Amino acid sequence: MTSNNLLTALLVIAILGWIIYRQNQWRPFDPARMWRGPLVLGIAGVAFFASSDNAPAVHTVDIALLVFEGVLGLAVGALMGVLSKFSRQDGQLMVRTGAFASALWVLLIAVRIGVDVVAVGLGAKAVVSVGAILALLAVNRLGRMLVIATRAERLTGPHAMVRAD
Repeated sequence: MTSNNLLTALLVIAILGWIIYRQNQWRPFDPARMWRGPLVLGIAGVAFFASSDNAPAVHTVDIALLVFEGVLGLAVGALMGVLSKFSRQDGQLMVRTGAFASALWVLLIAVRIGVDVVAVGLGAKAVVSVGAILALLAVNRLGRMLVIATRAERLTGPHAMVRAD
């Protein structure tokens, strides 16, 4: 393992640890604040991907694997959103993803490792970049937030029929 790979692994572990910690805490539902995570991760992913001094060429295999990974990341994020819990504290709508939904990270990481193995075997280099990993995290967070925002609207909107537990 090169020092660059080790640094990448440590960066991803730190970001993922922070995400898992935060999503297991009851937090006020604040759409403006909650959309920042996917936005920052997405911008960072694109910046890392585009600014690499020796950025690898993007081939058809890279695109296919990135699309597969993106769809899976979005689906797992949406499932995390479905599994999220809502509560009311002092009139404020609170949300957290919880431990079971956080366990879905294991699935996403396993698939990510599998994609890396396939990509290396096929000579696809762009999909194994830090930018691609950050973009996957951004897409996952986006899927989660789309579902949570929709569910929160049903709980707080003018026709709210469901109580937050």
